[in-house]
Amino acid sequence: MSGEHRTIELPSTLATPHHTVPAHPHGLTTMEGPDPVLLGELTLPAERASVPRARAFGRAVLGSAGAAHARDDAEVLISELVTGAVRHAAGTGTLLCLRLLRGGSRLRIEVHDRGAALPHARPVDLMEETGRGWFLVAALADRHGTDLTAAGKTVWCEIGARPHDERHPH
Repeated sequence: MSGEHRTIELPSTLATPHHTVPAHPHGLTTMEGPDPVLLGELTLPAERASVPRARAFGRAVLGSAGAAHARDDAEVLISELVTGAVRHAAGTGTLLCLRLLRGGSRLRIEVHDRGAALPHARPVDLMEETGRGWFLVAALADRHGTDLTAAGKTVWCEIGARPHDERHPH
């Protein structure tokens, strides 16, 4: 690719996140299926050093929750959601909250922040170092979206994470 820029247009099914009517008492979209169980929650400062901490937290939580098979995809998704929140943080000293929830065979990753700017899909330039986060979330996640809250917003995504089965540990 001798210096040429390549751009990927998002398919229409990926370009629009799945916004739904809030059904959660705090204005958050709820997971489909059984009531979700909180696997872990981590509050982080909105700074670059929080991204690897968030990934390590996700690996540890998913490993102990019997969802190690979903760790690779979840790690990418956690990284992209936290990076986006850090990059667009409302100001110095801002905190983020990463939450991992499980509802049946679904894993939900949420990042809460105080910013009001919503993530949006844009053409992806393969030669640029940034700008692929929401594209990756849309490509990897089964569902994704953003919910505005009284304190800011929640950016979330869901992937399949089959229930833990002791007979088949891998």
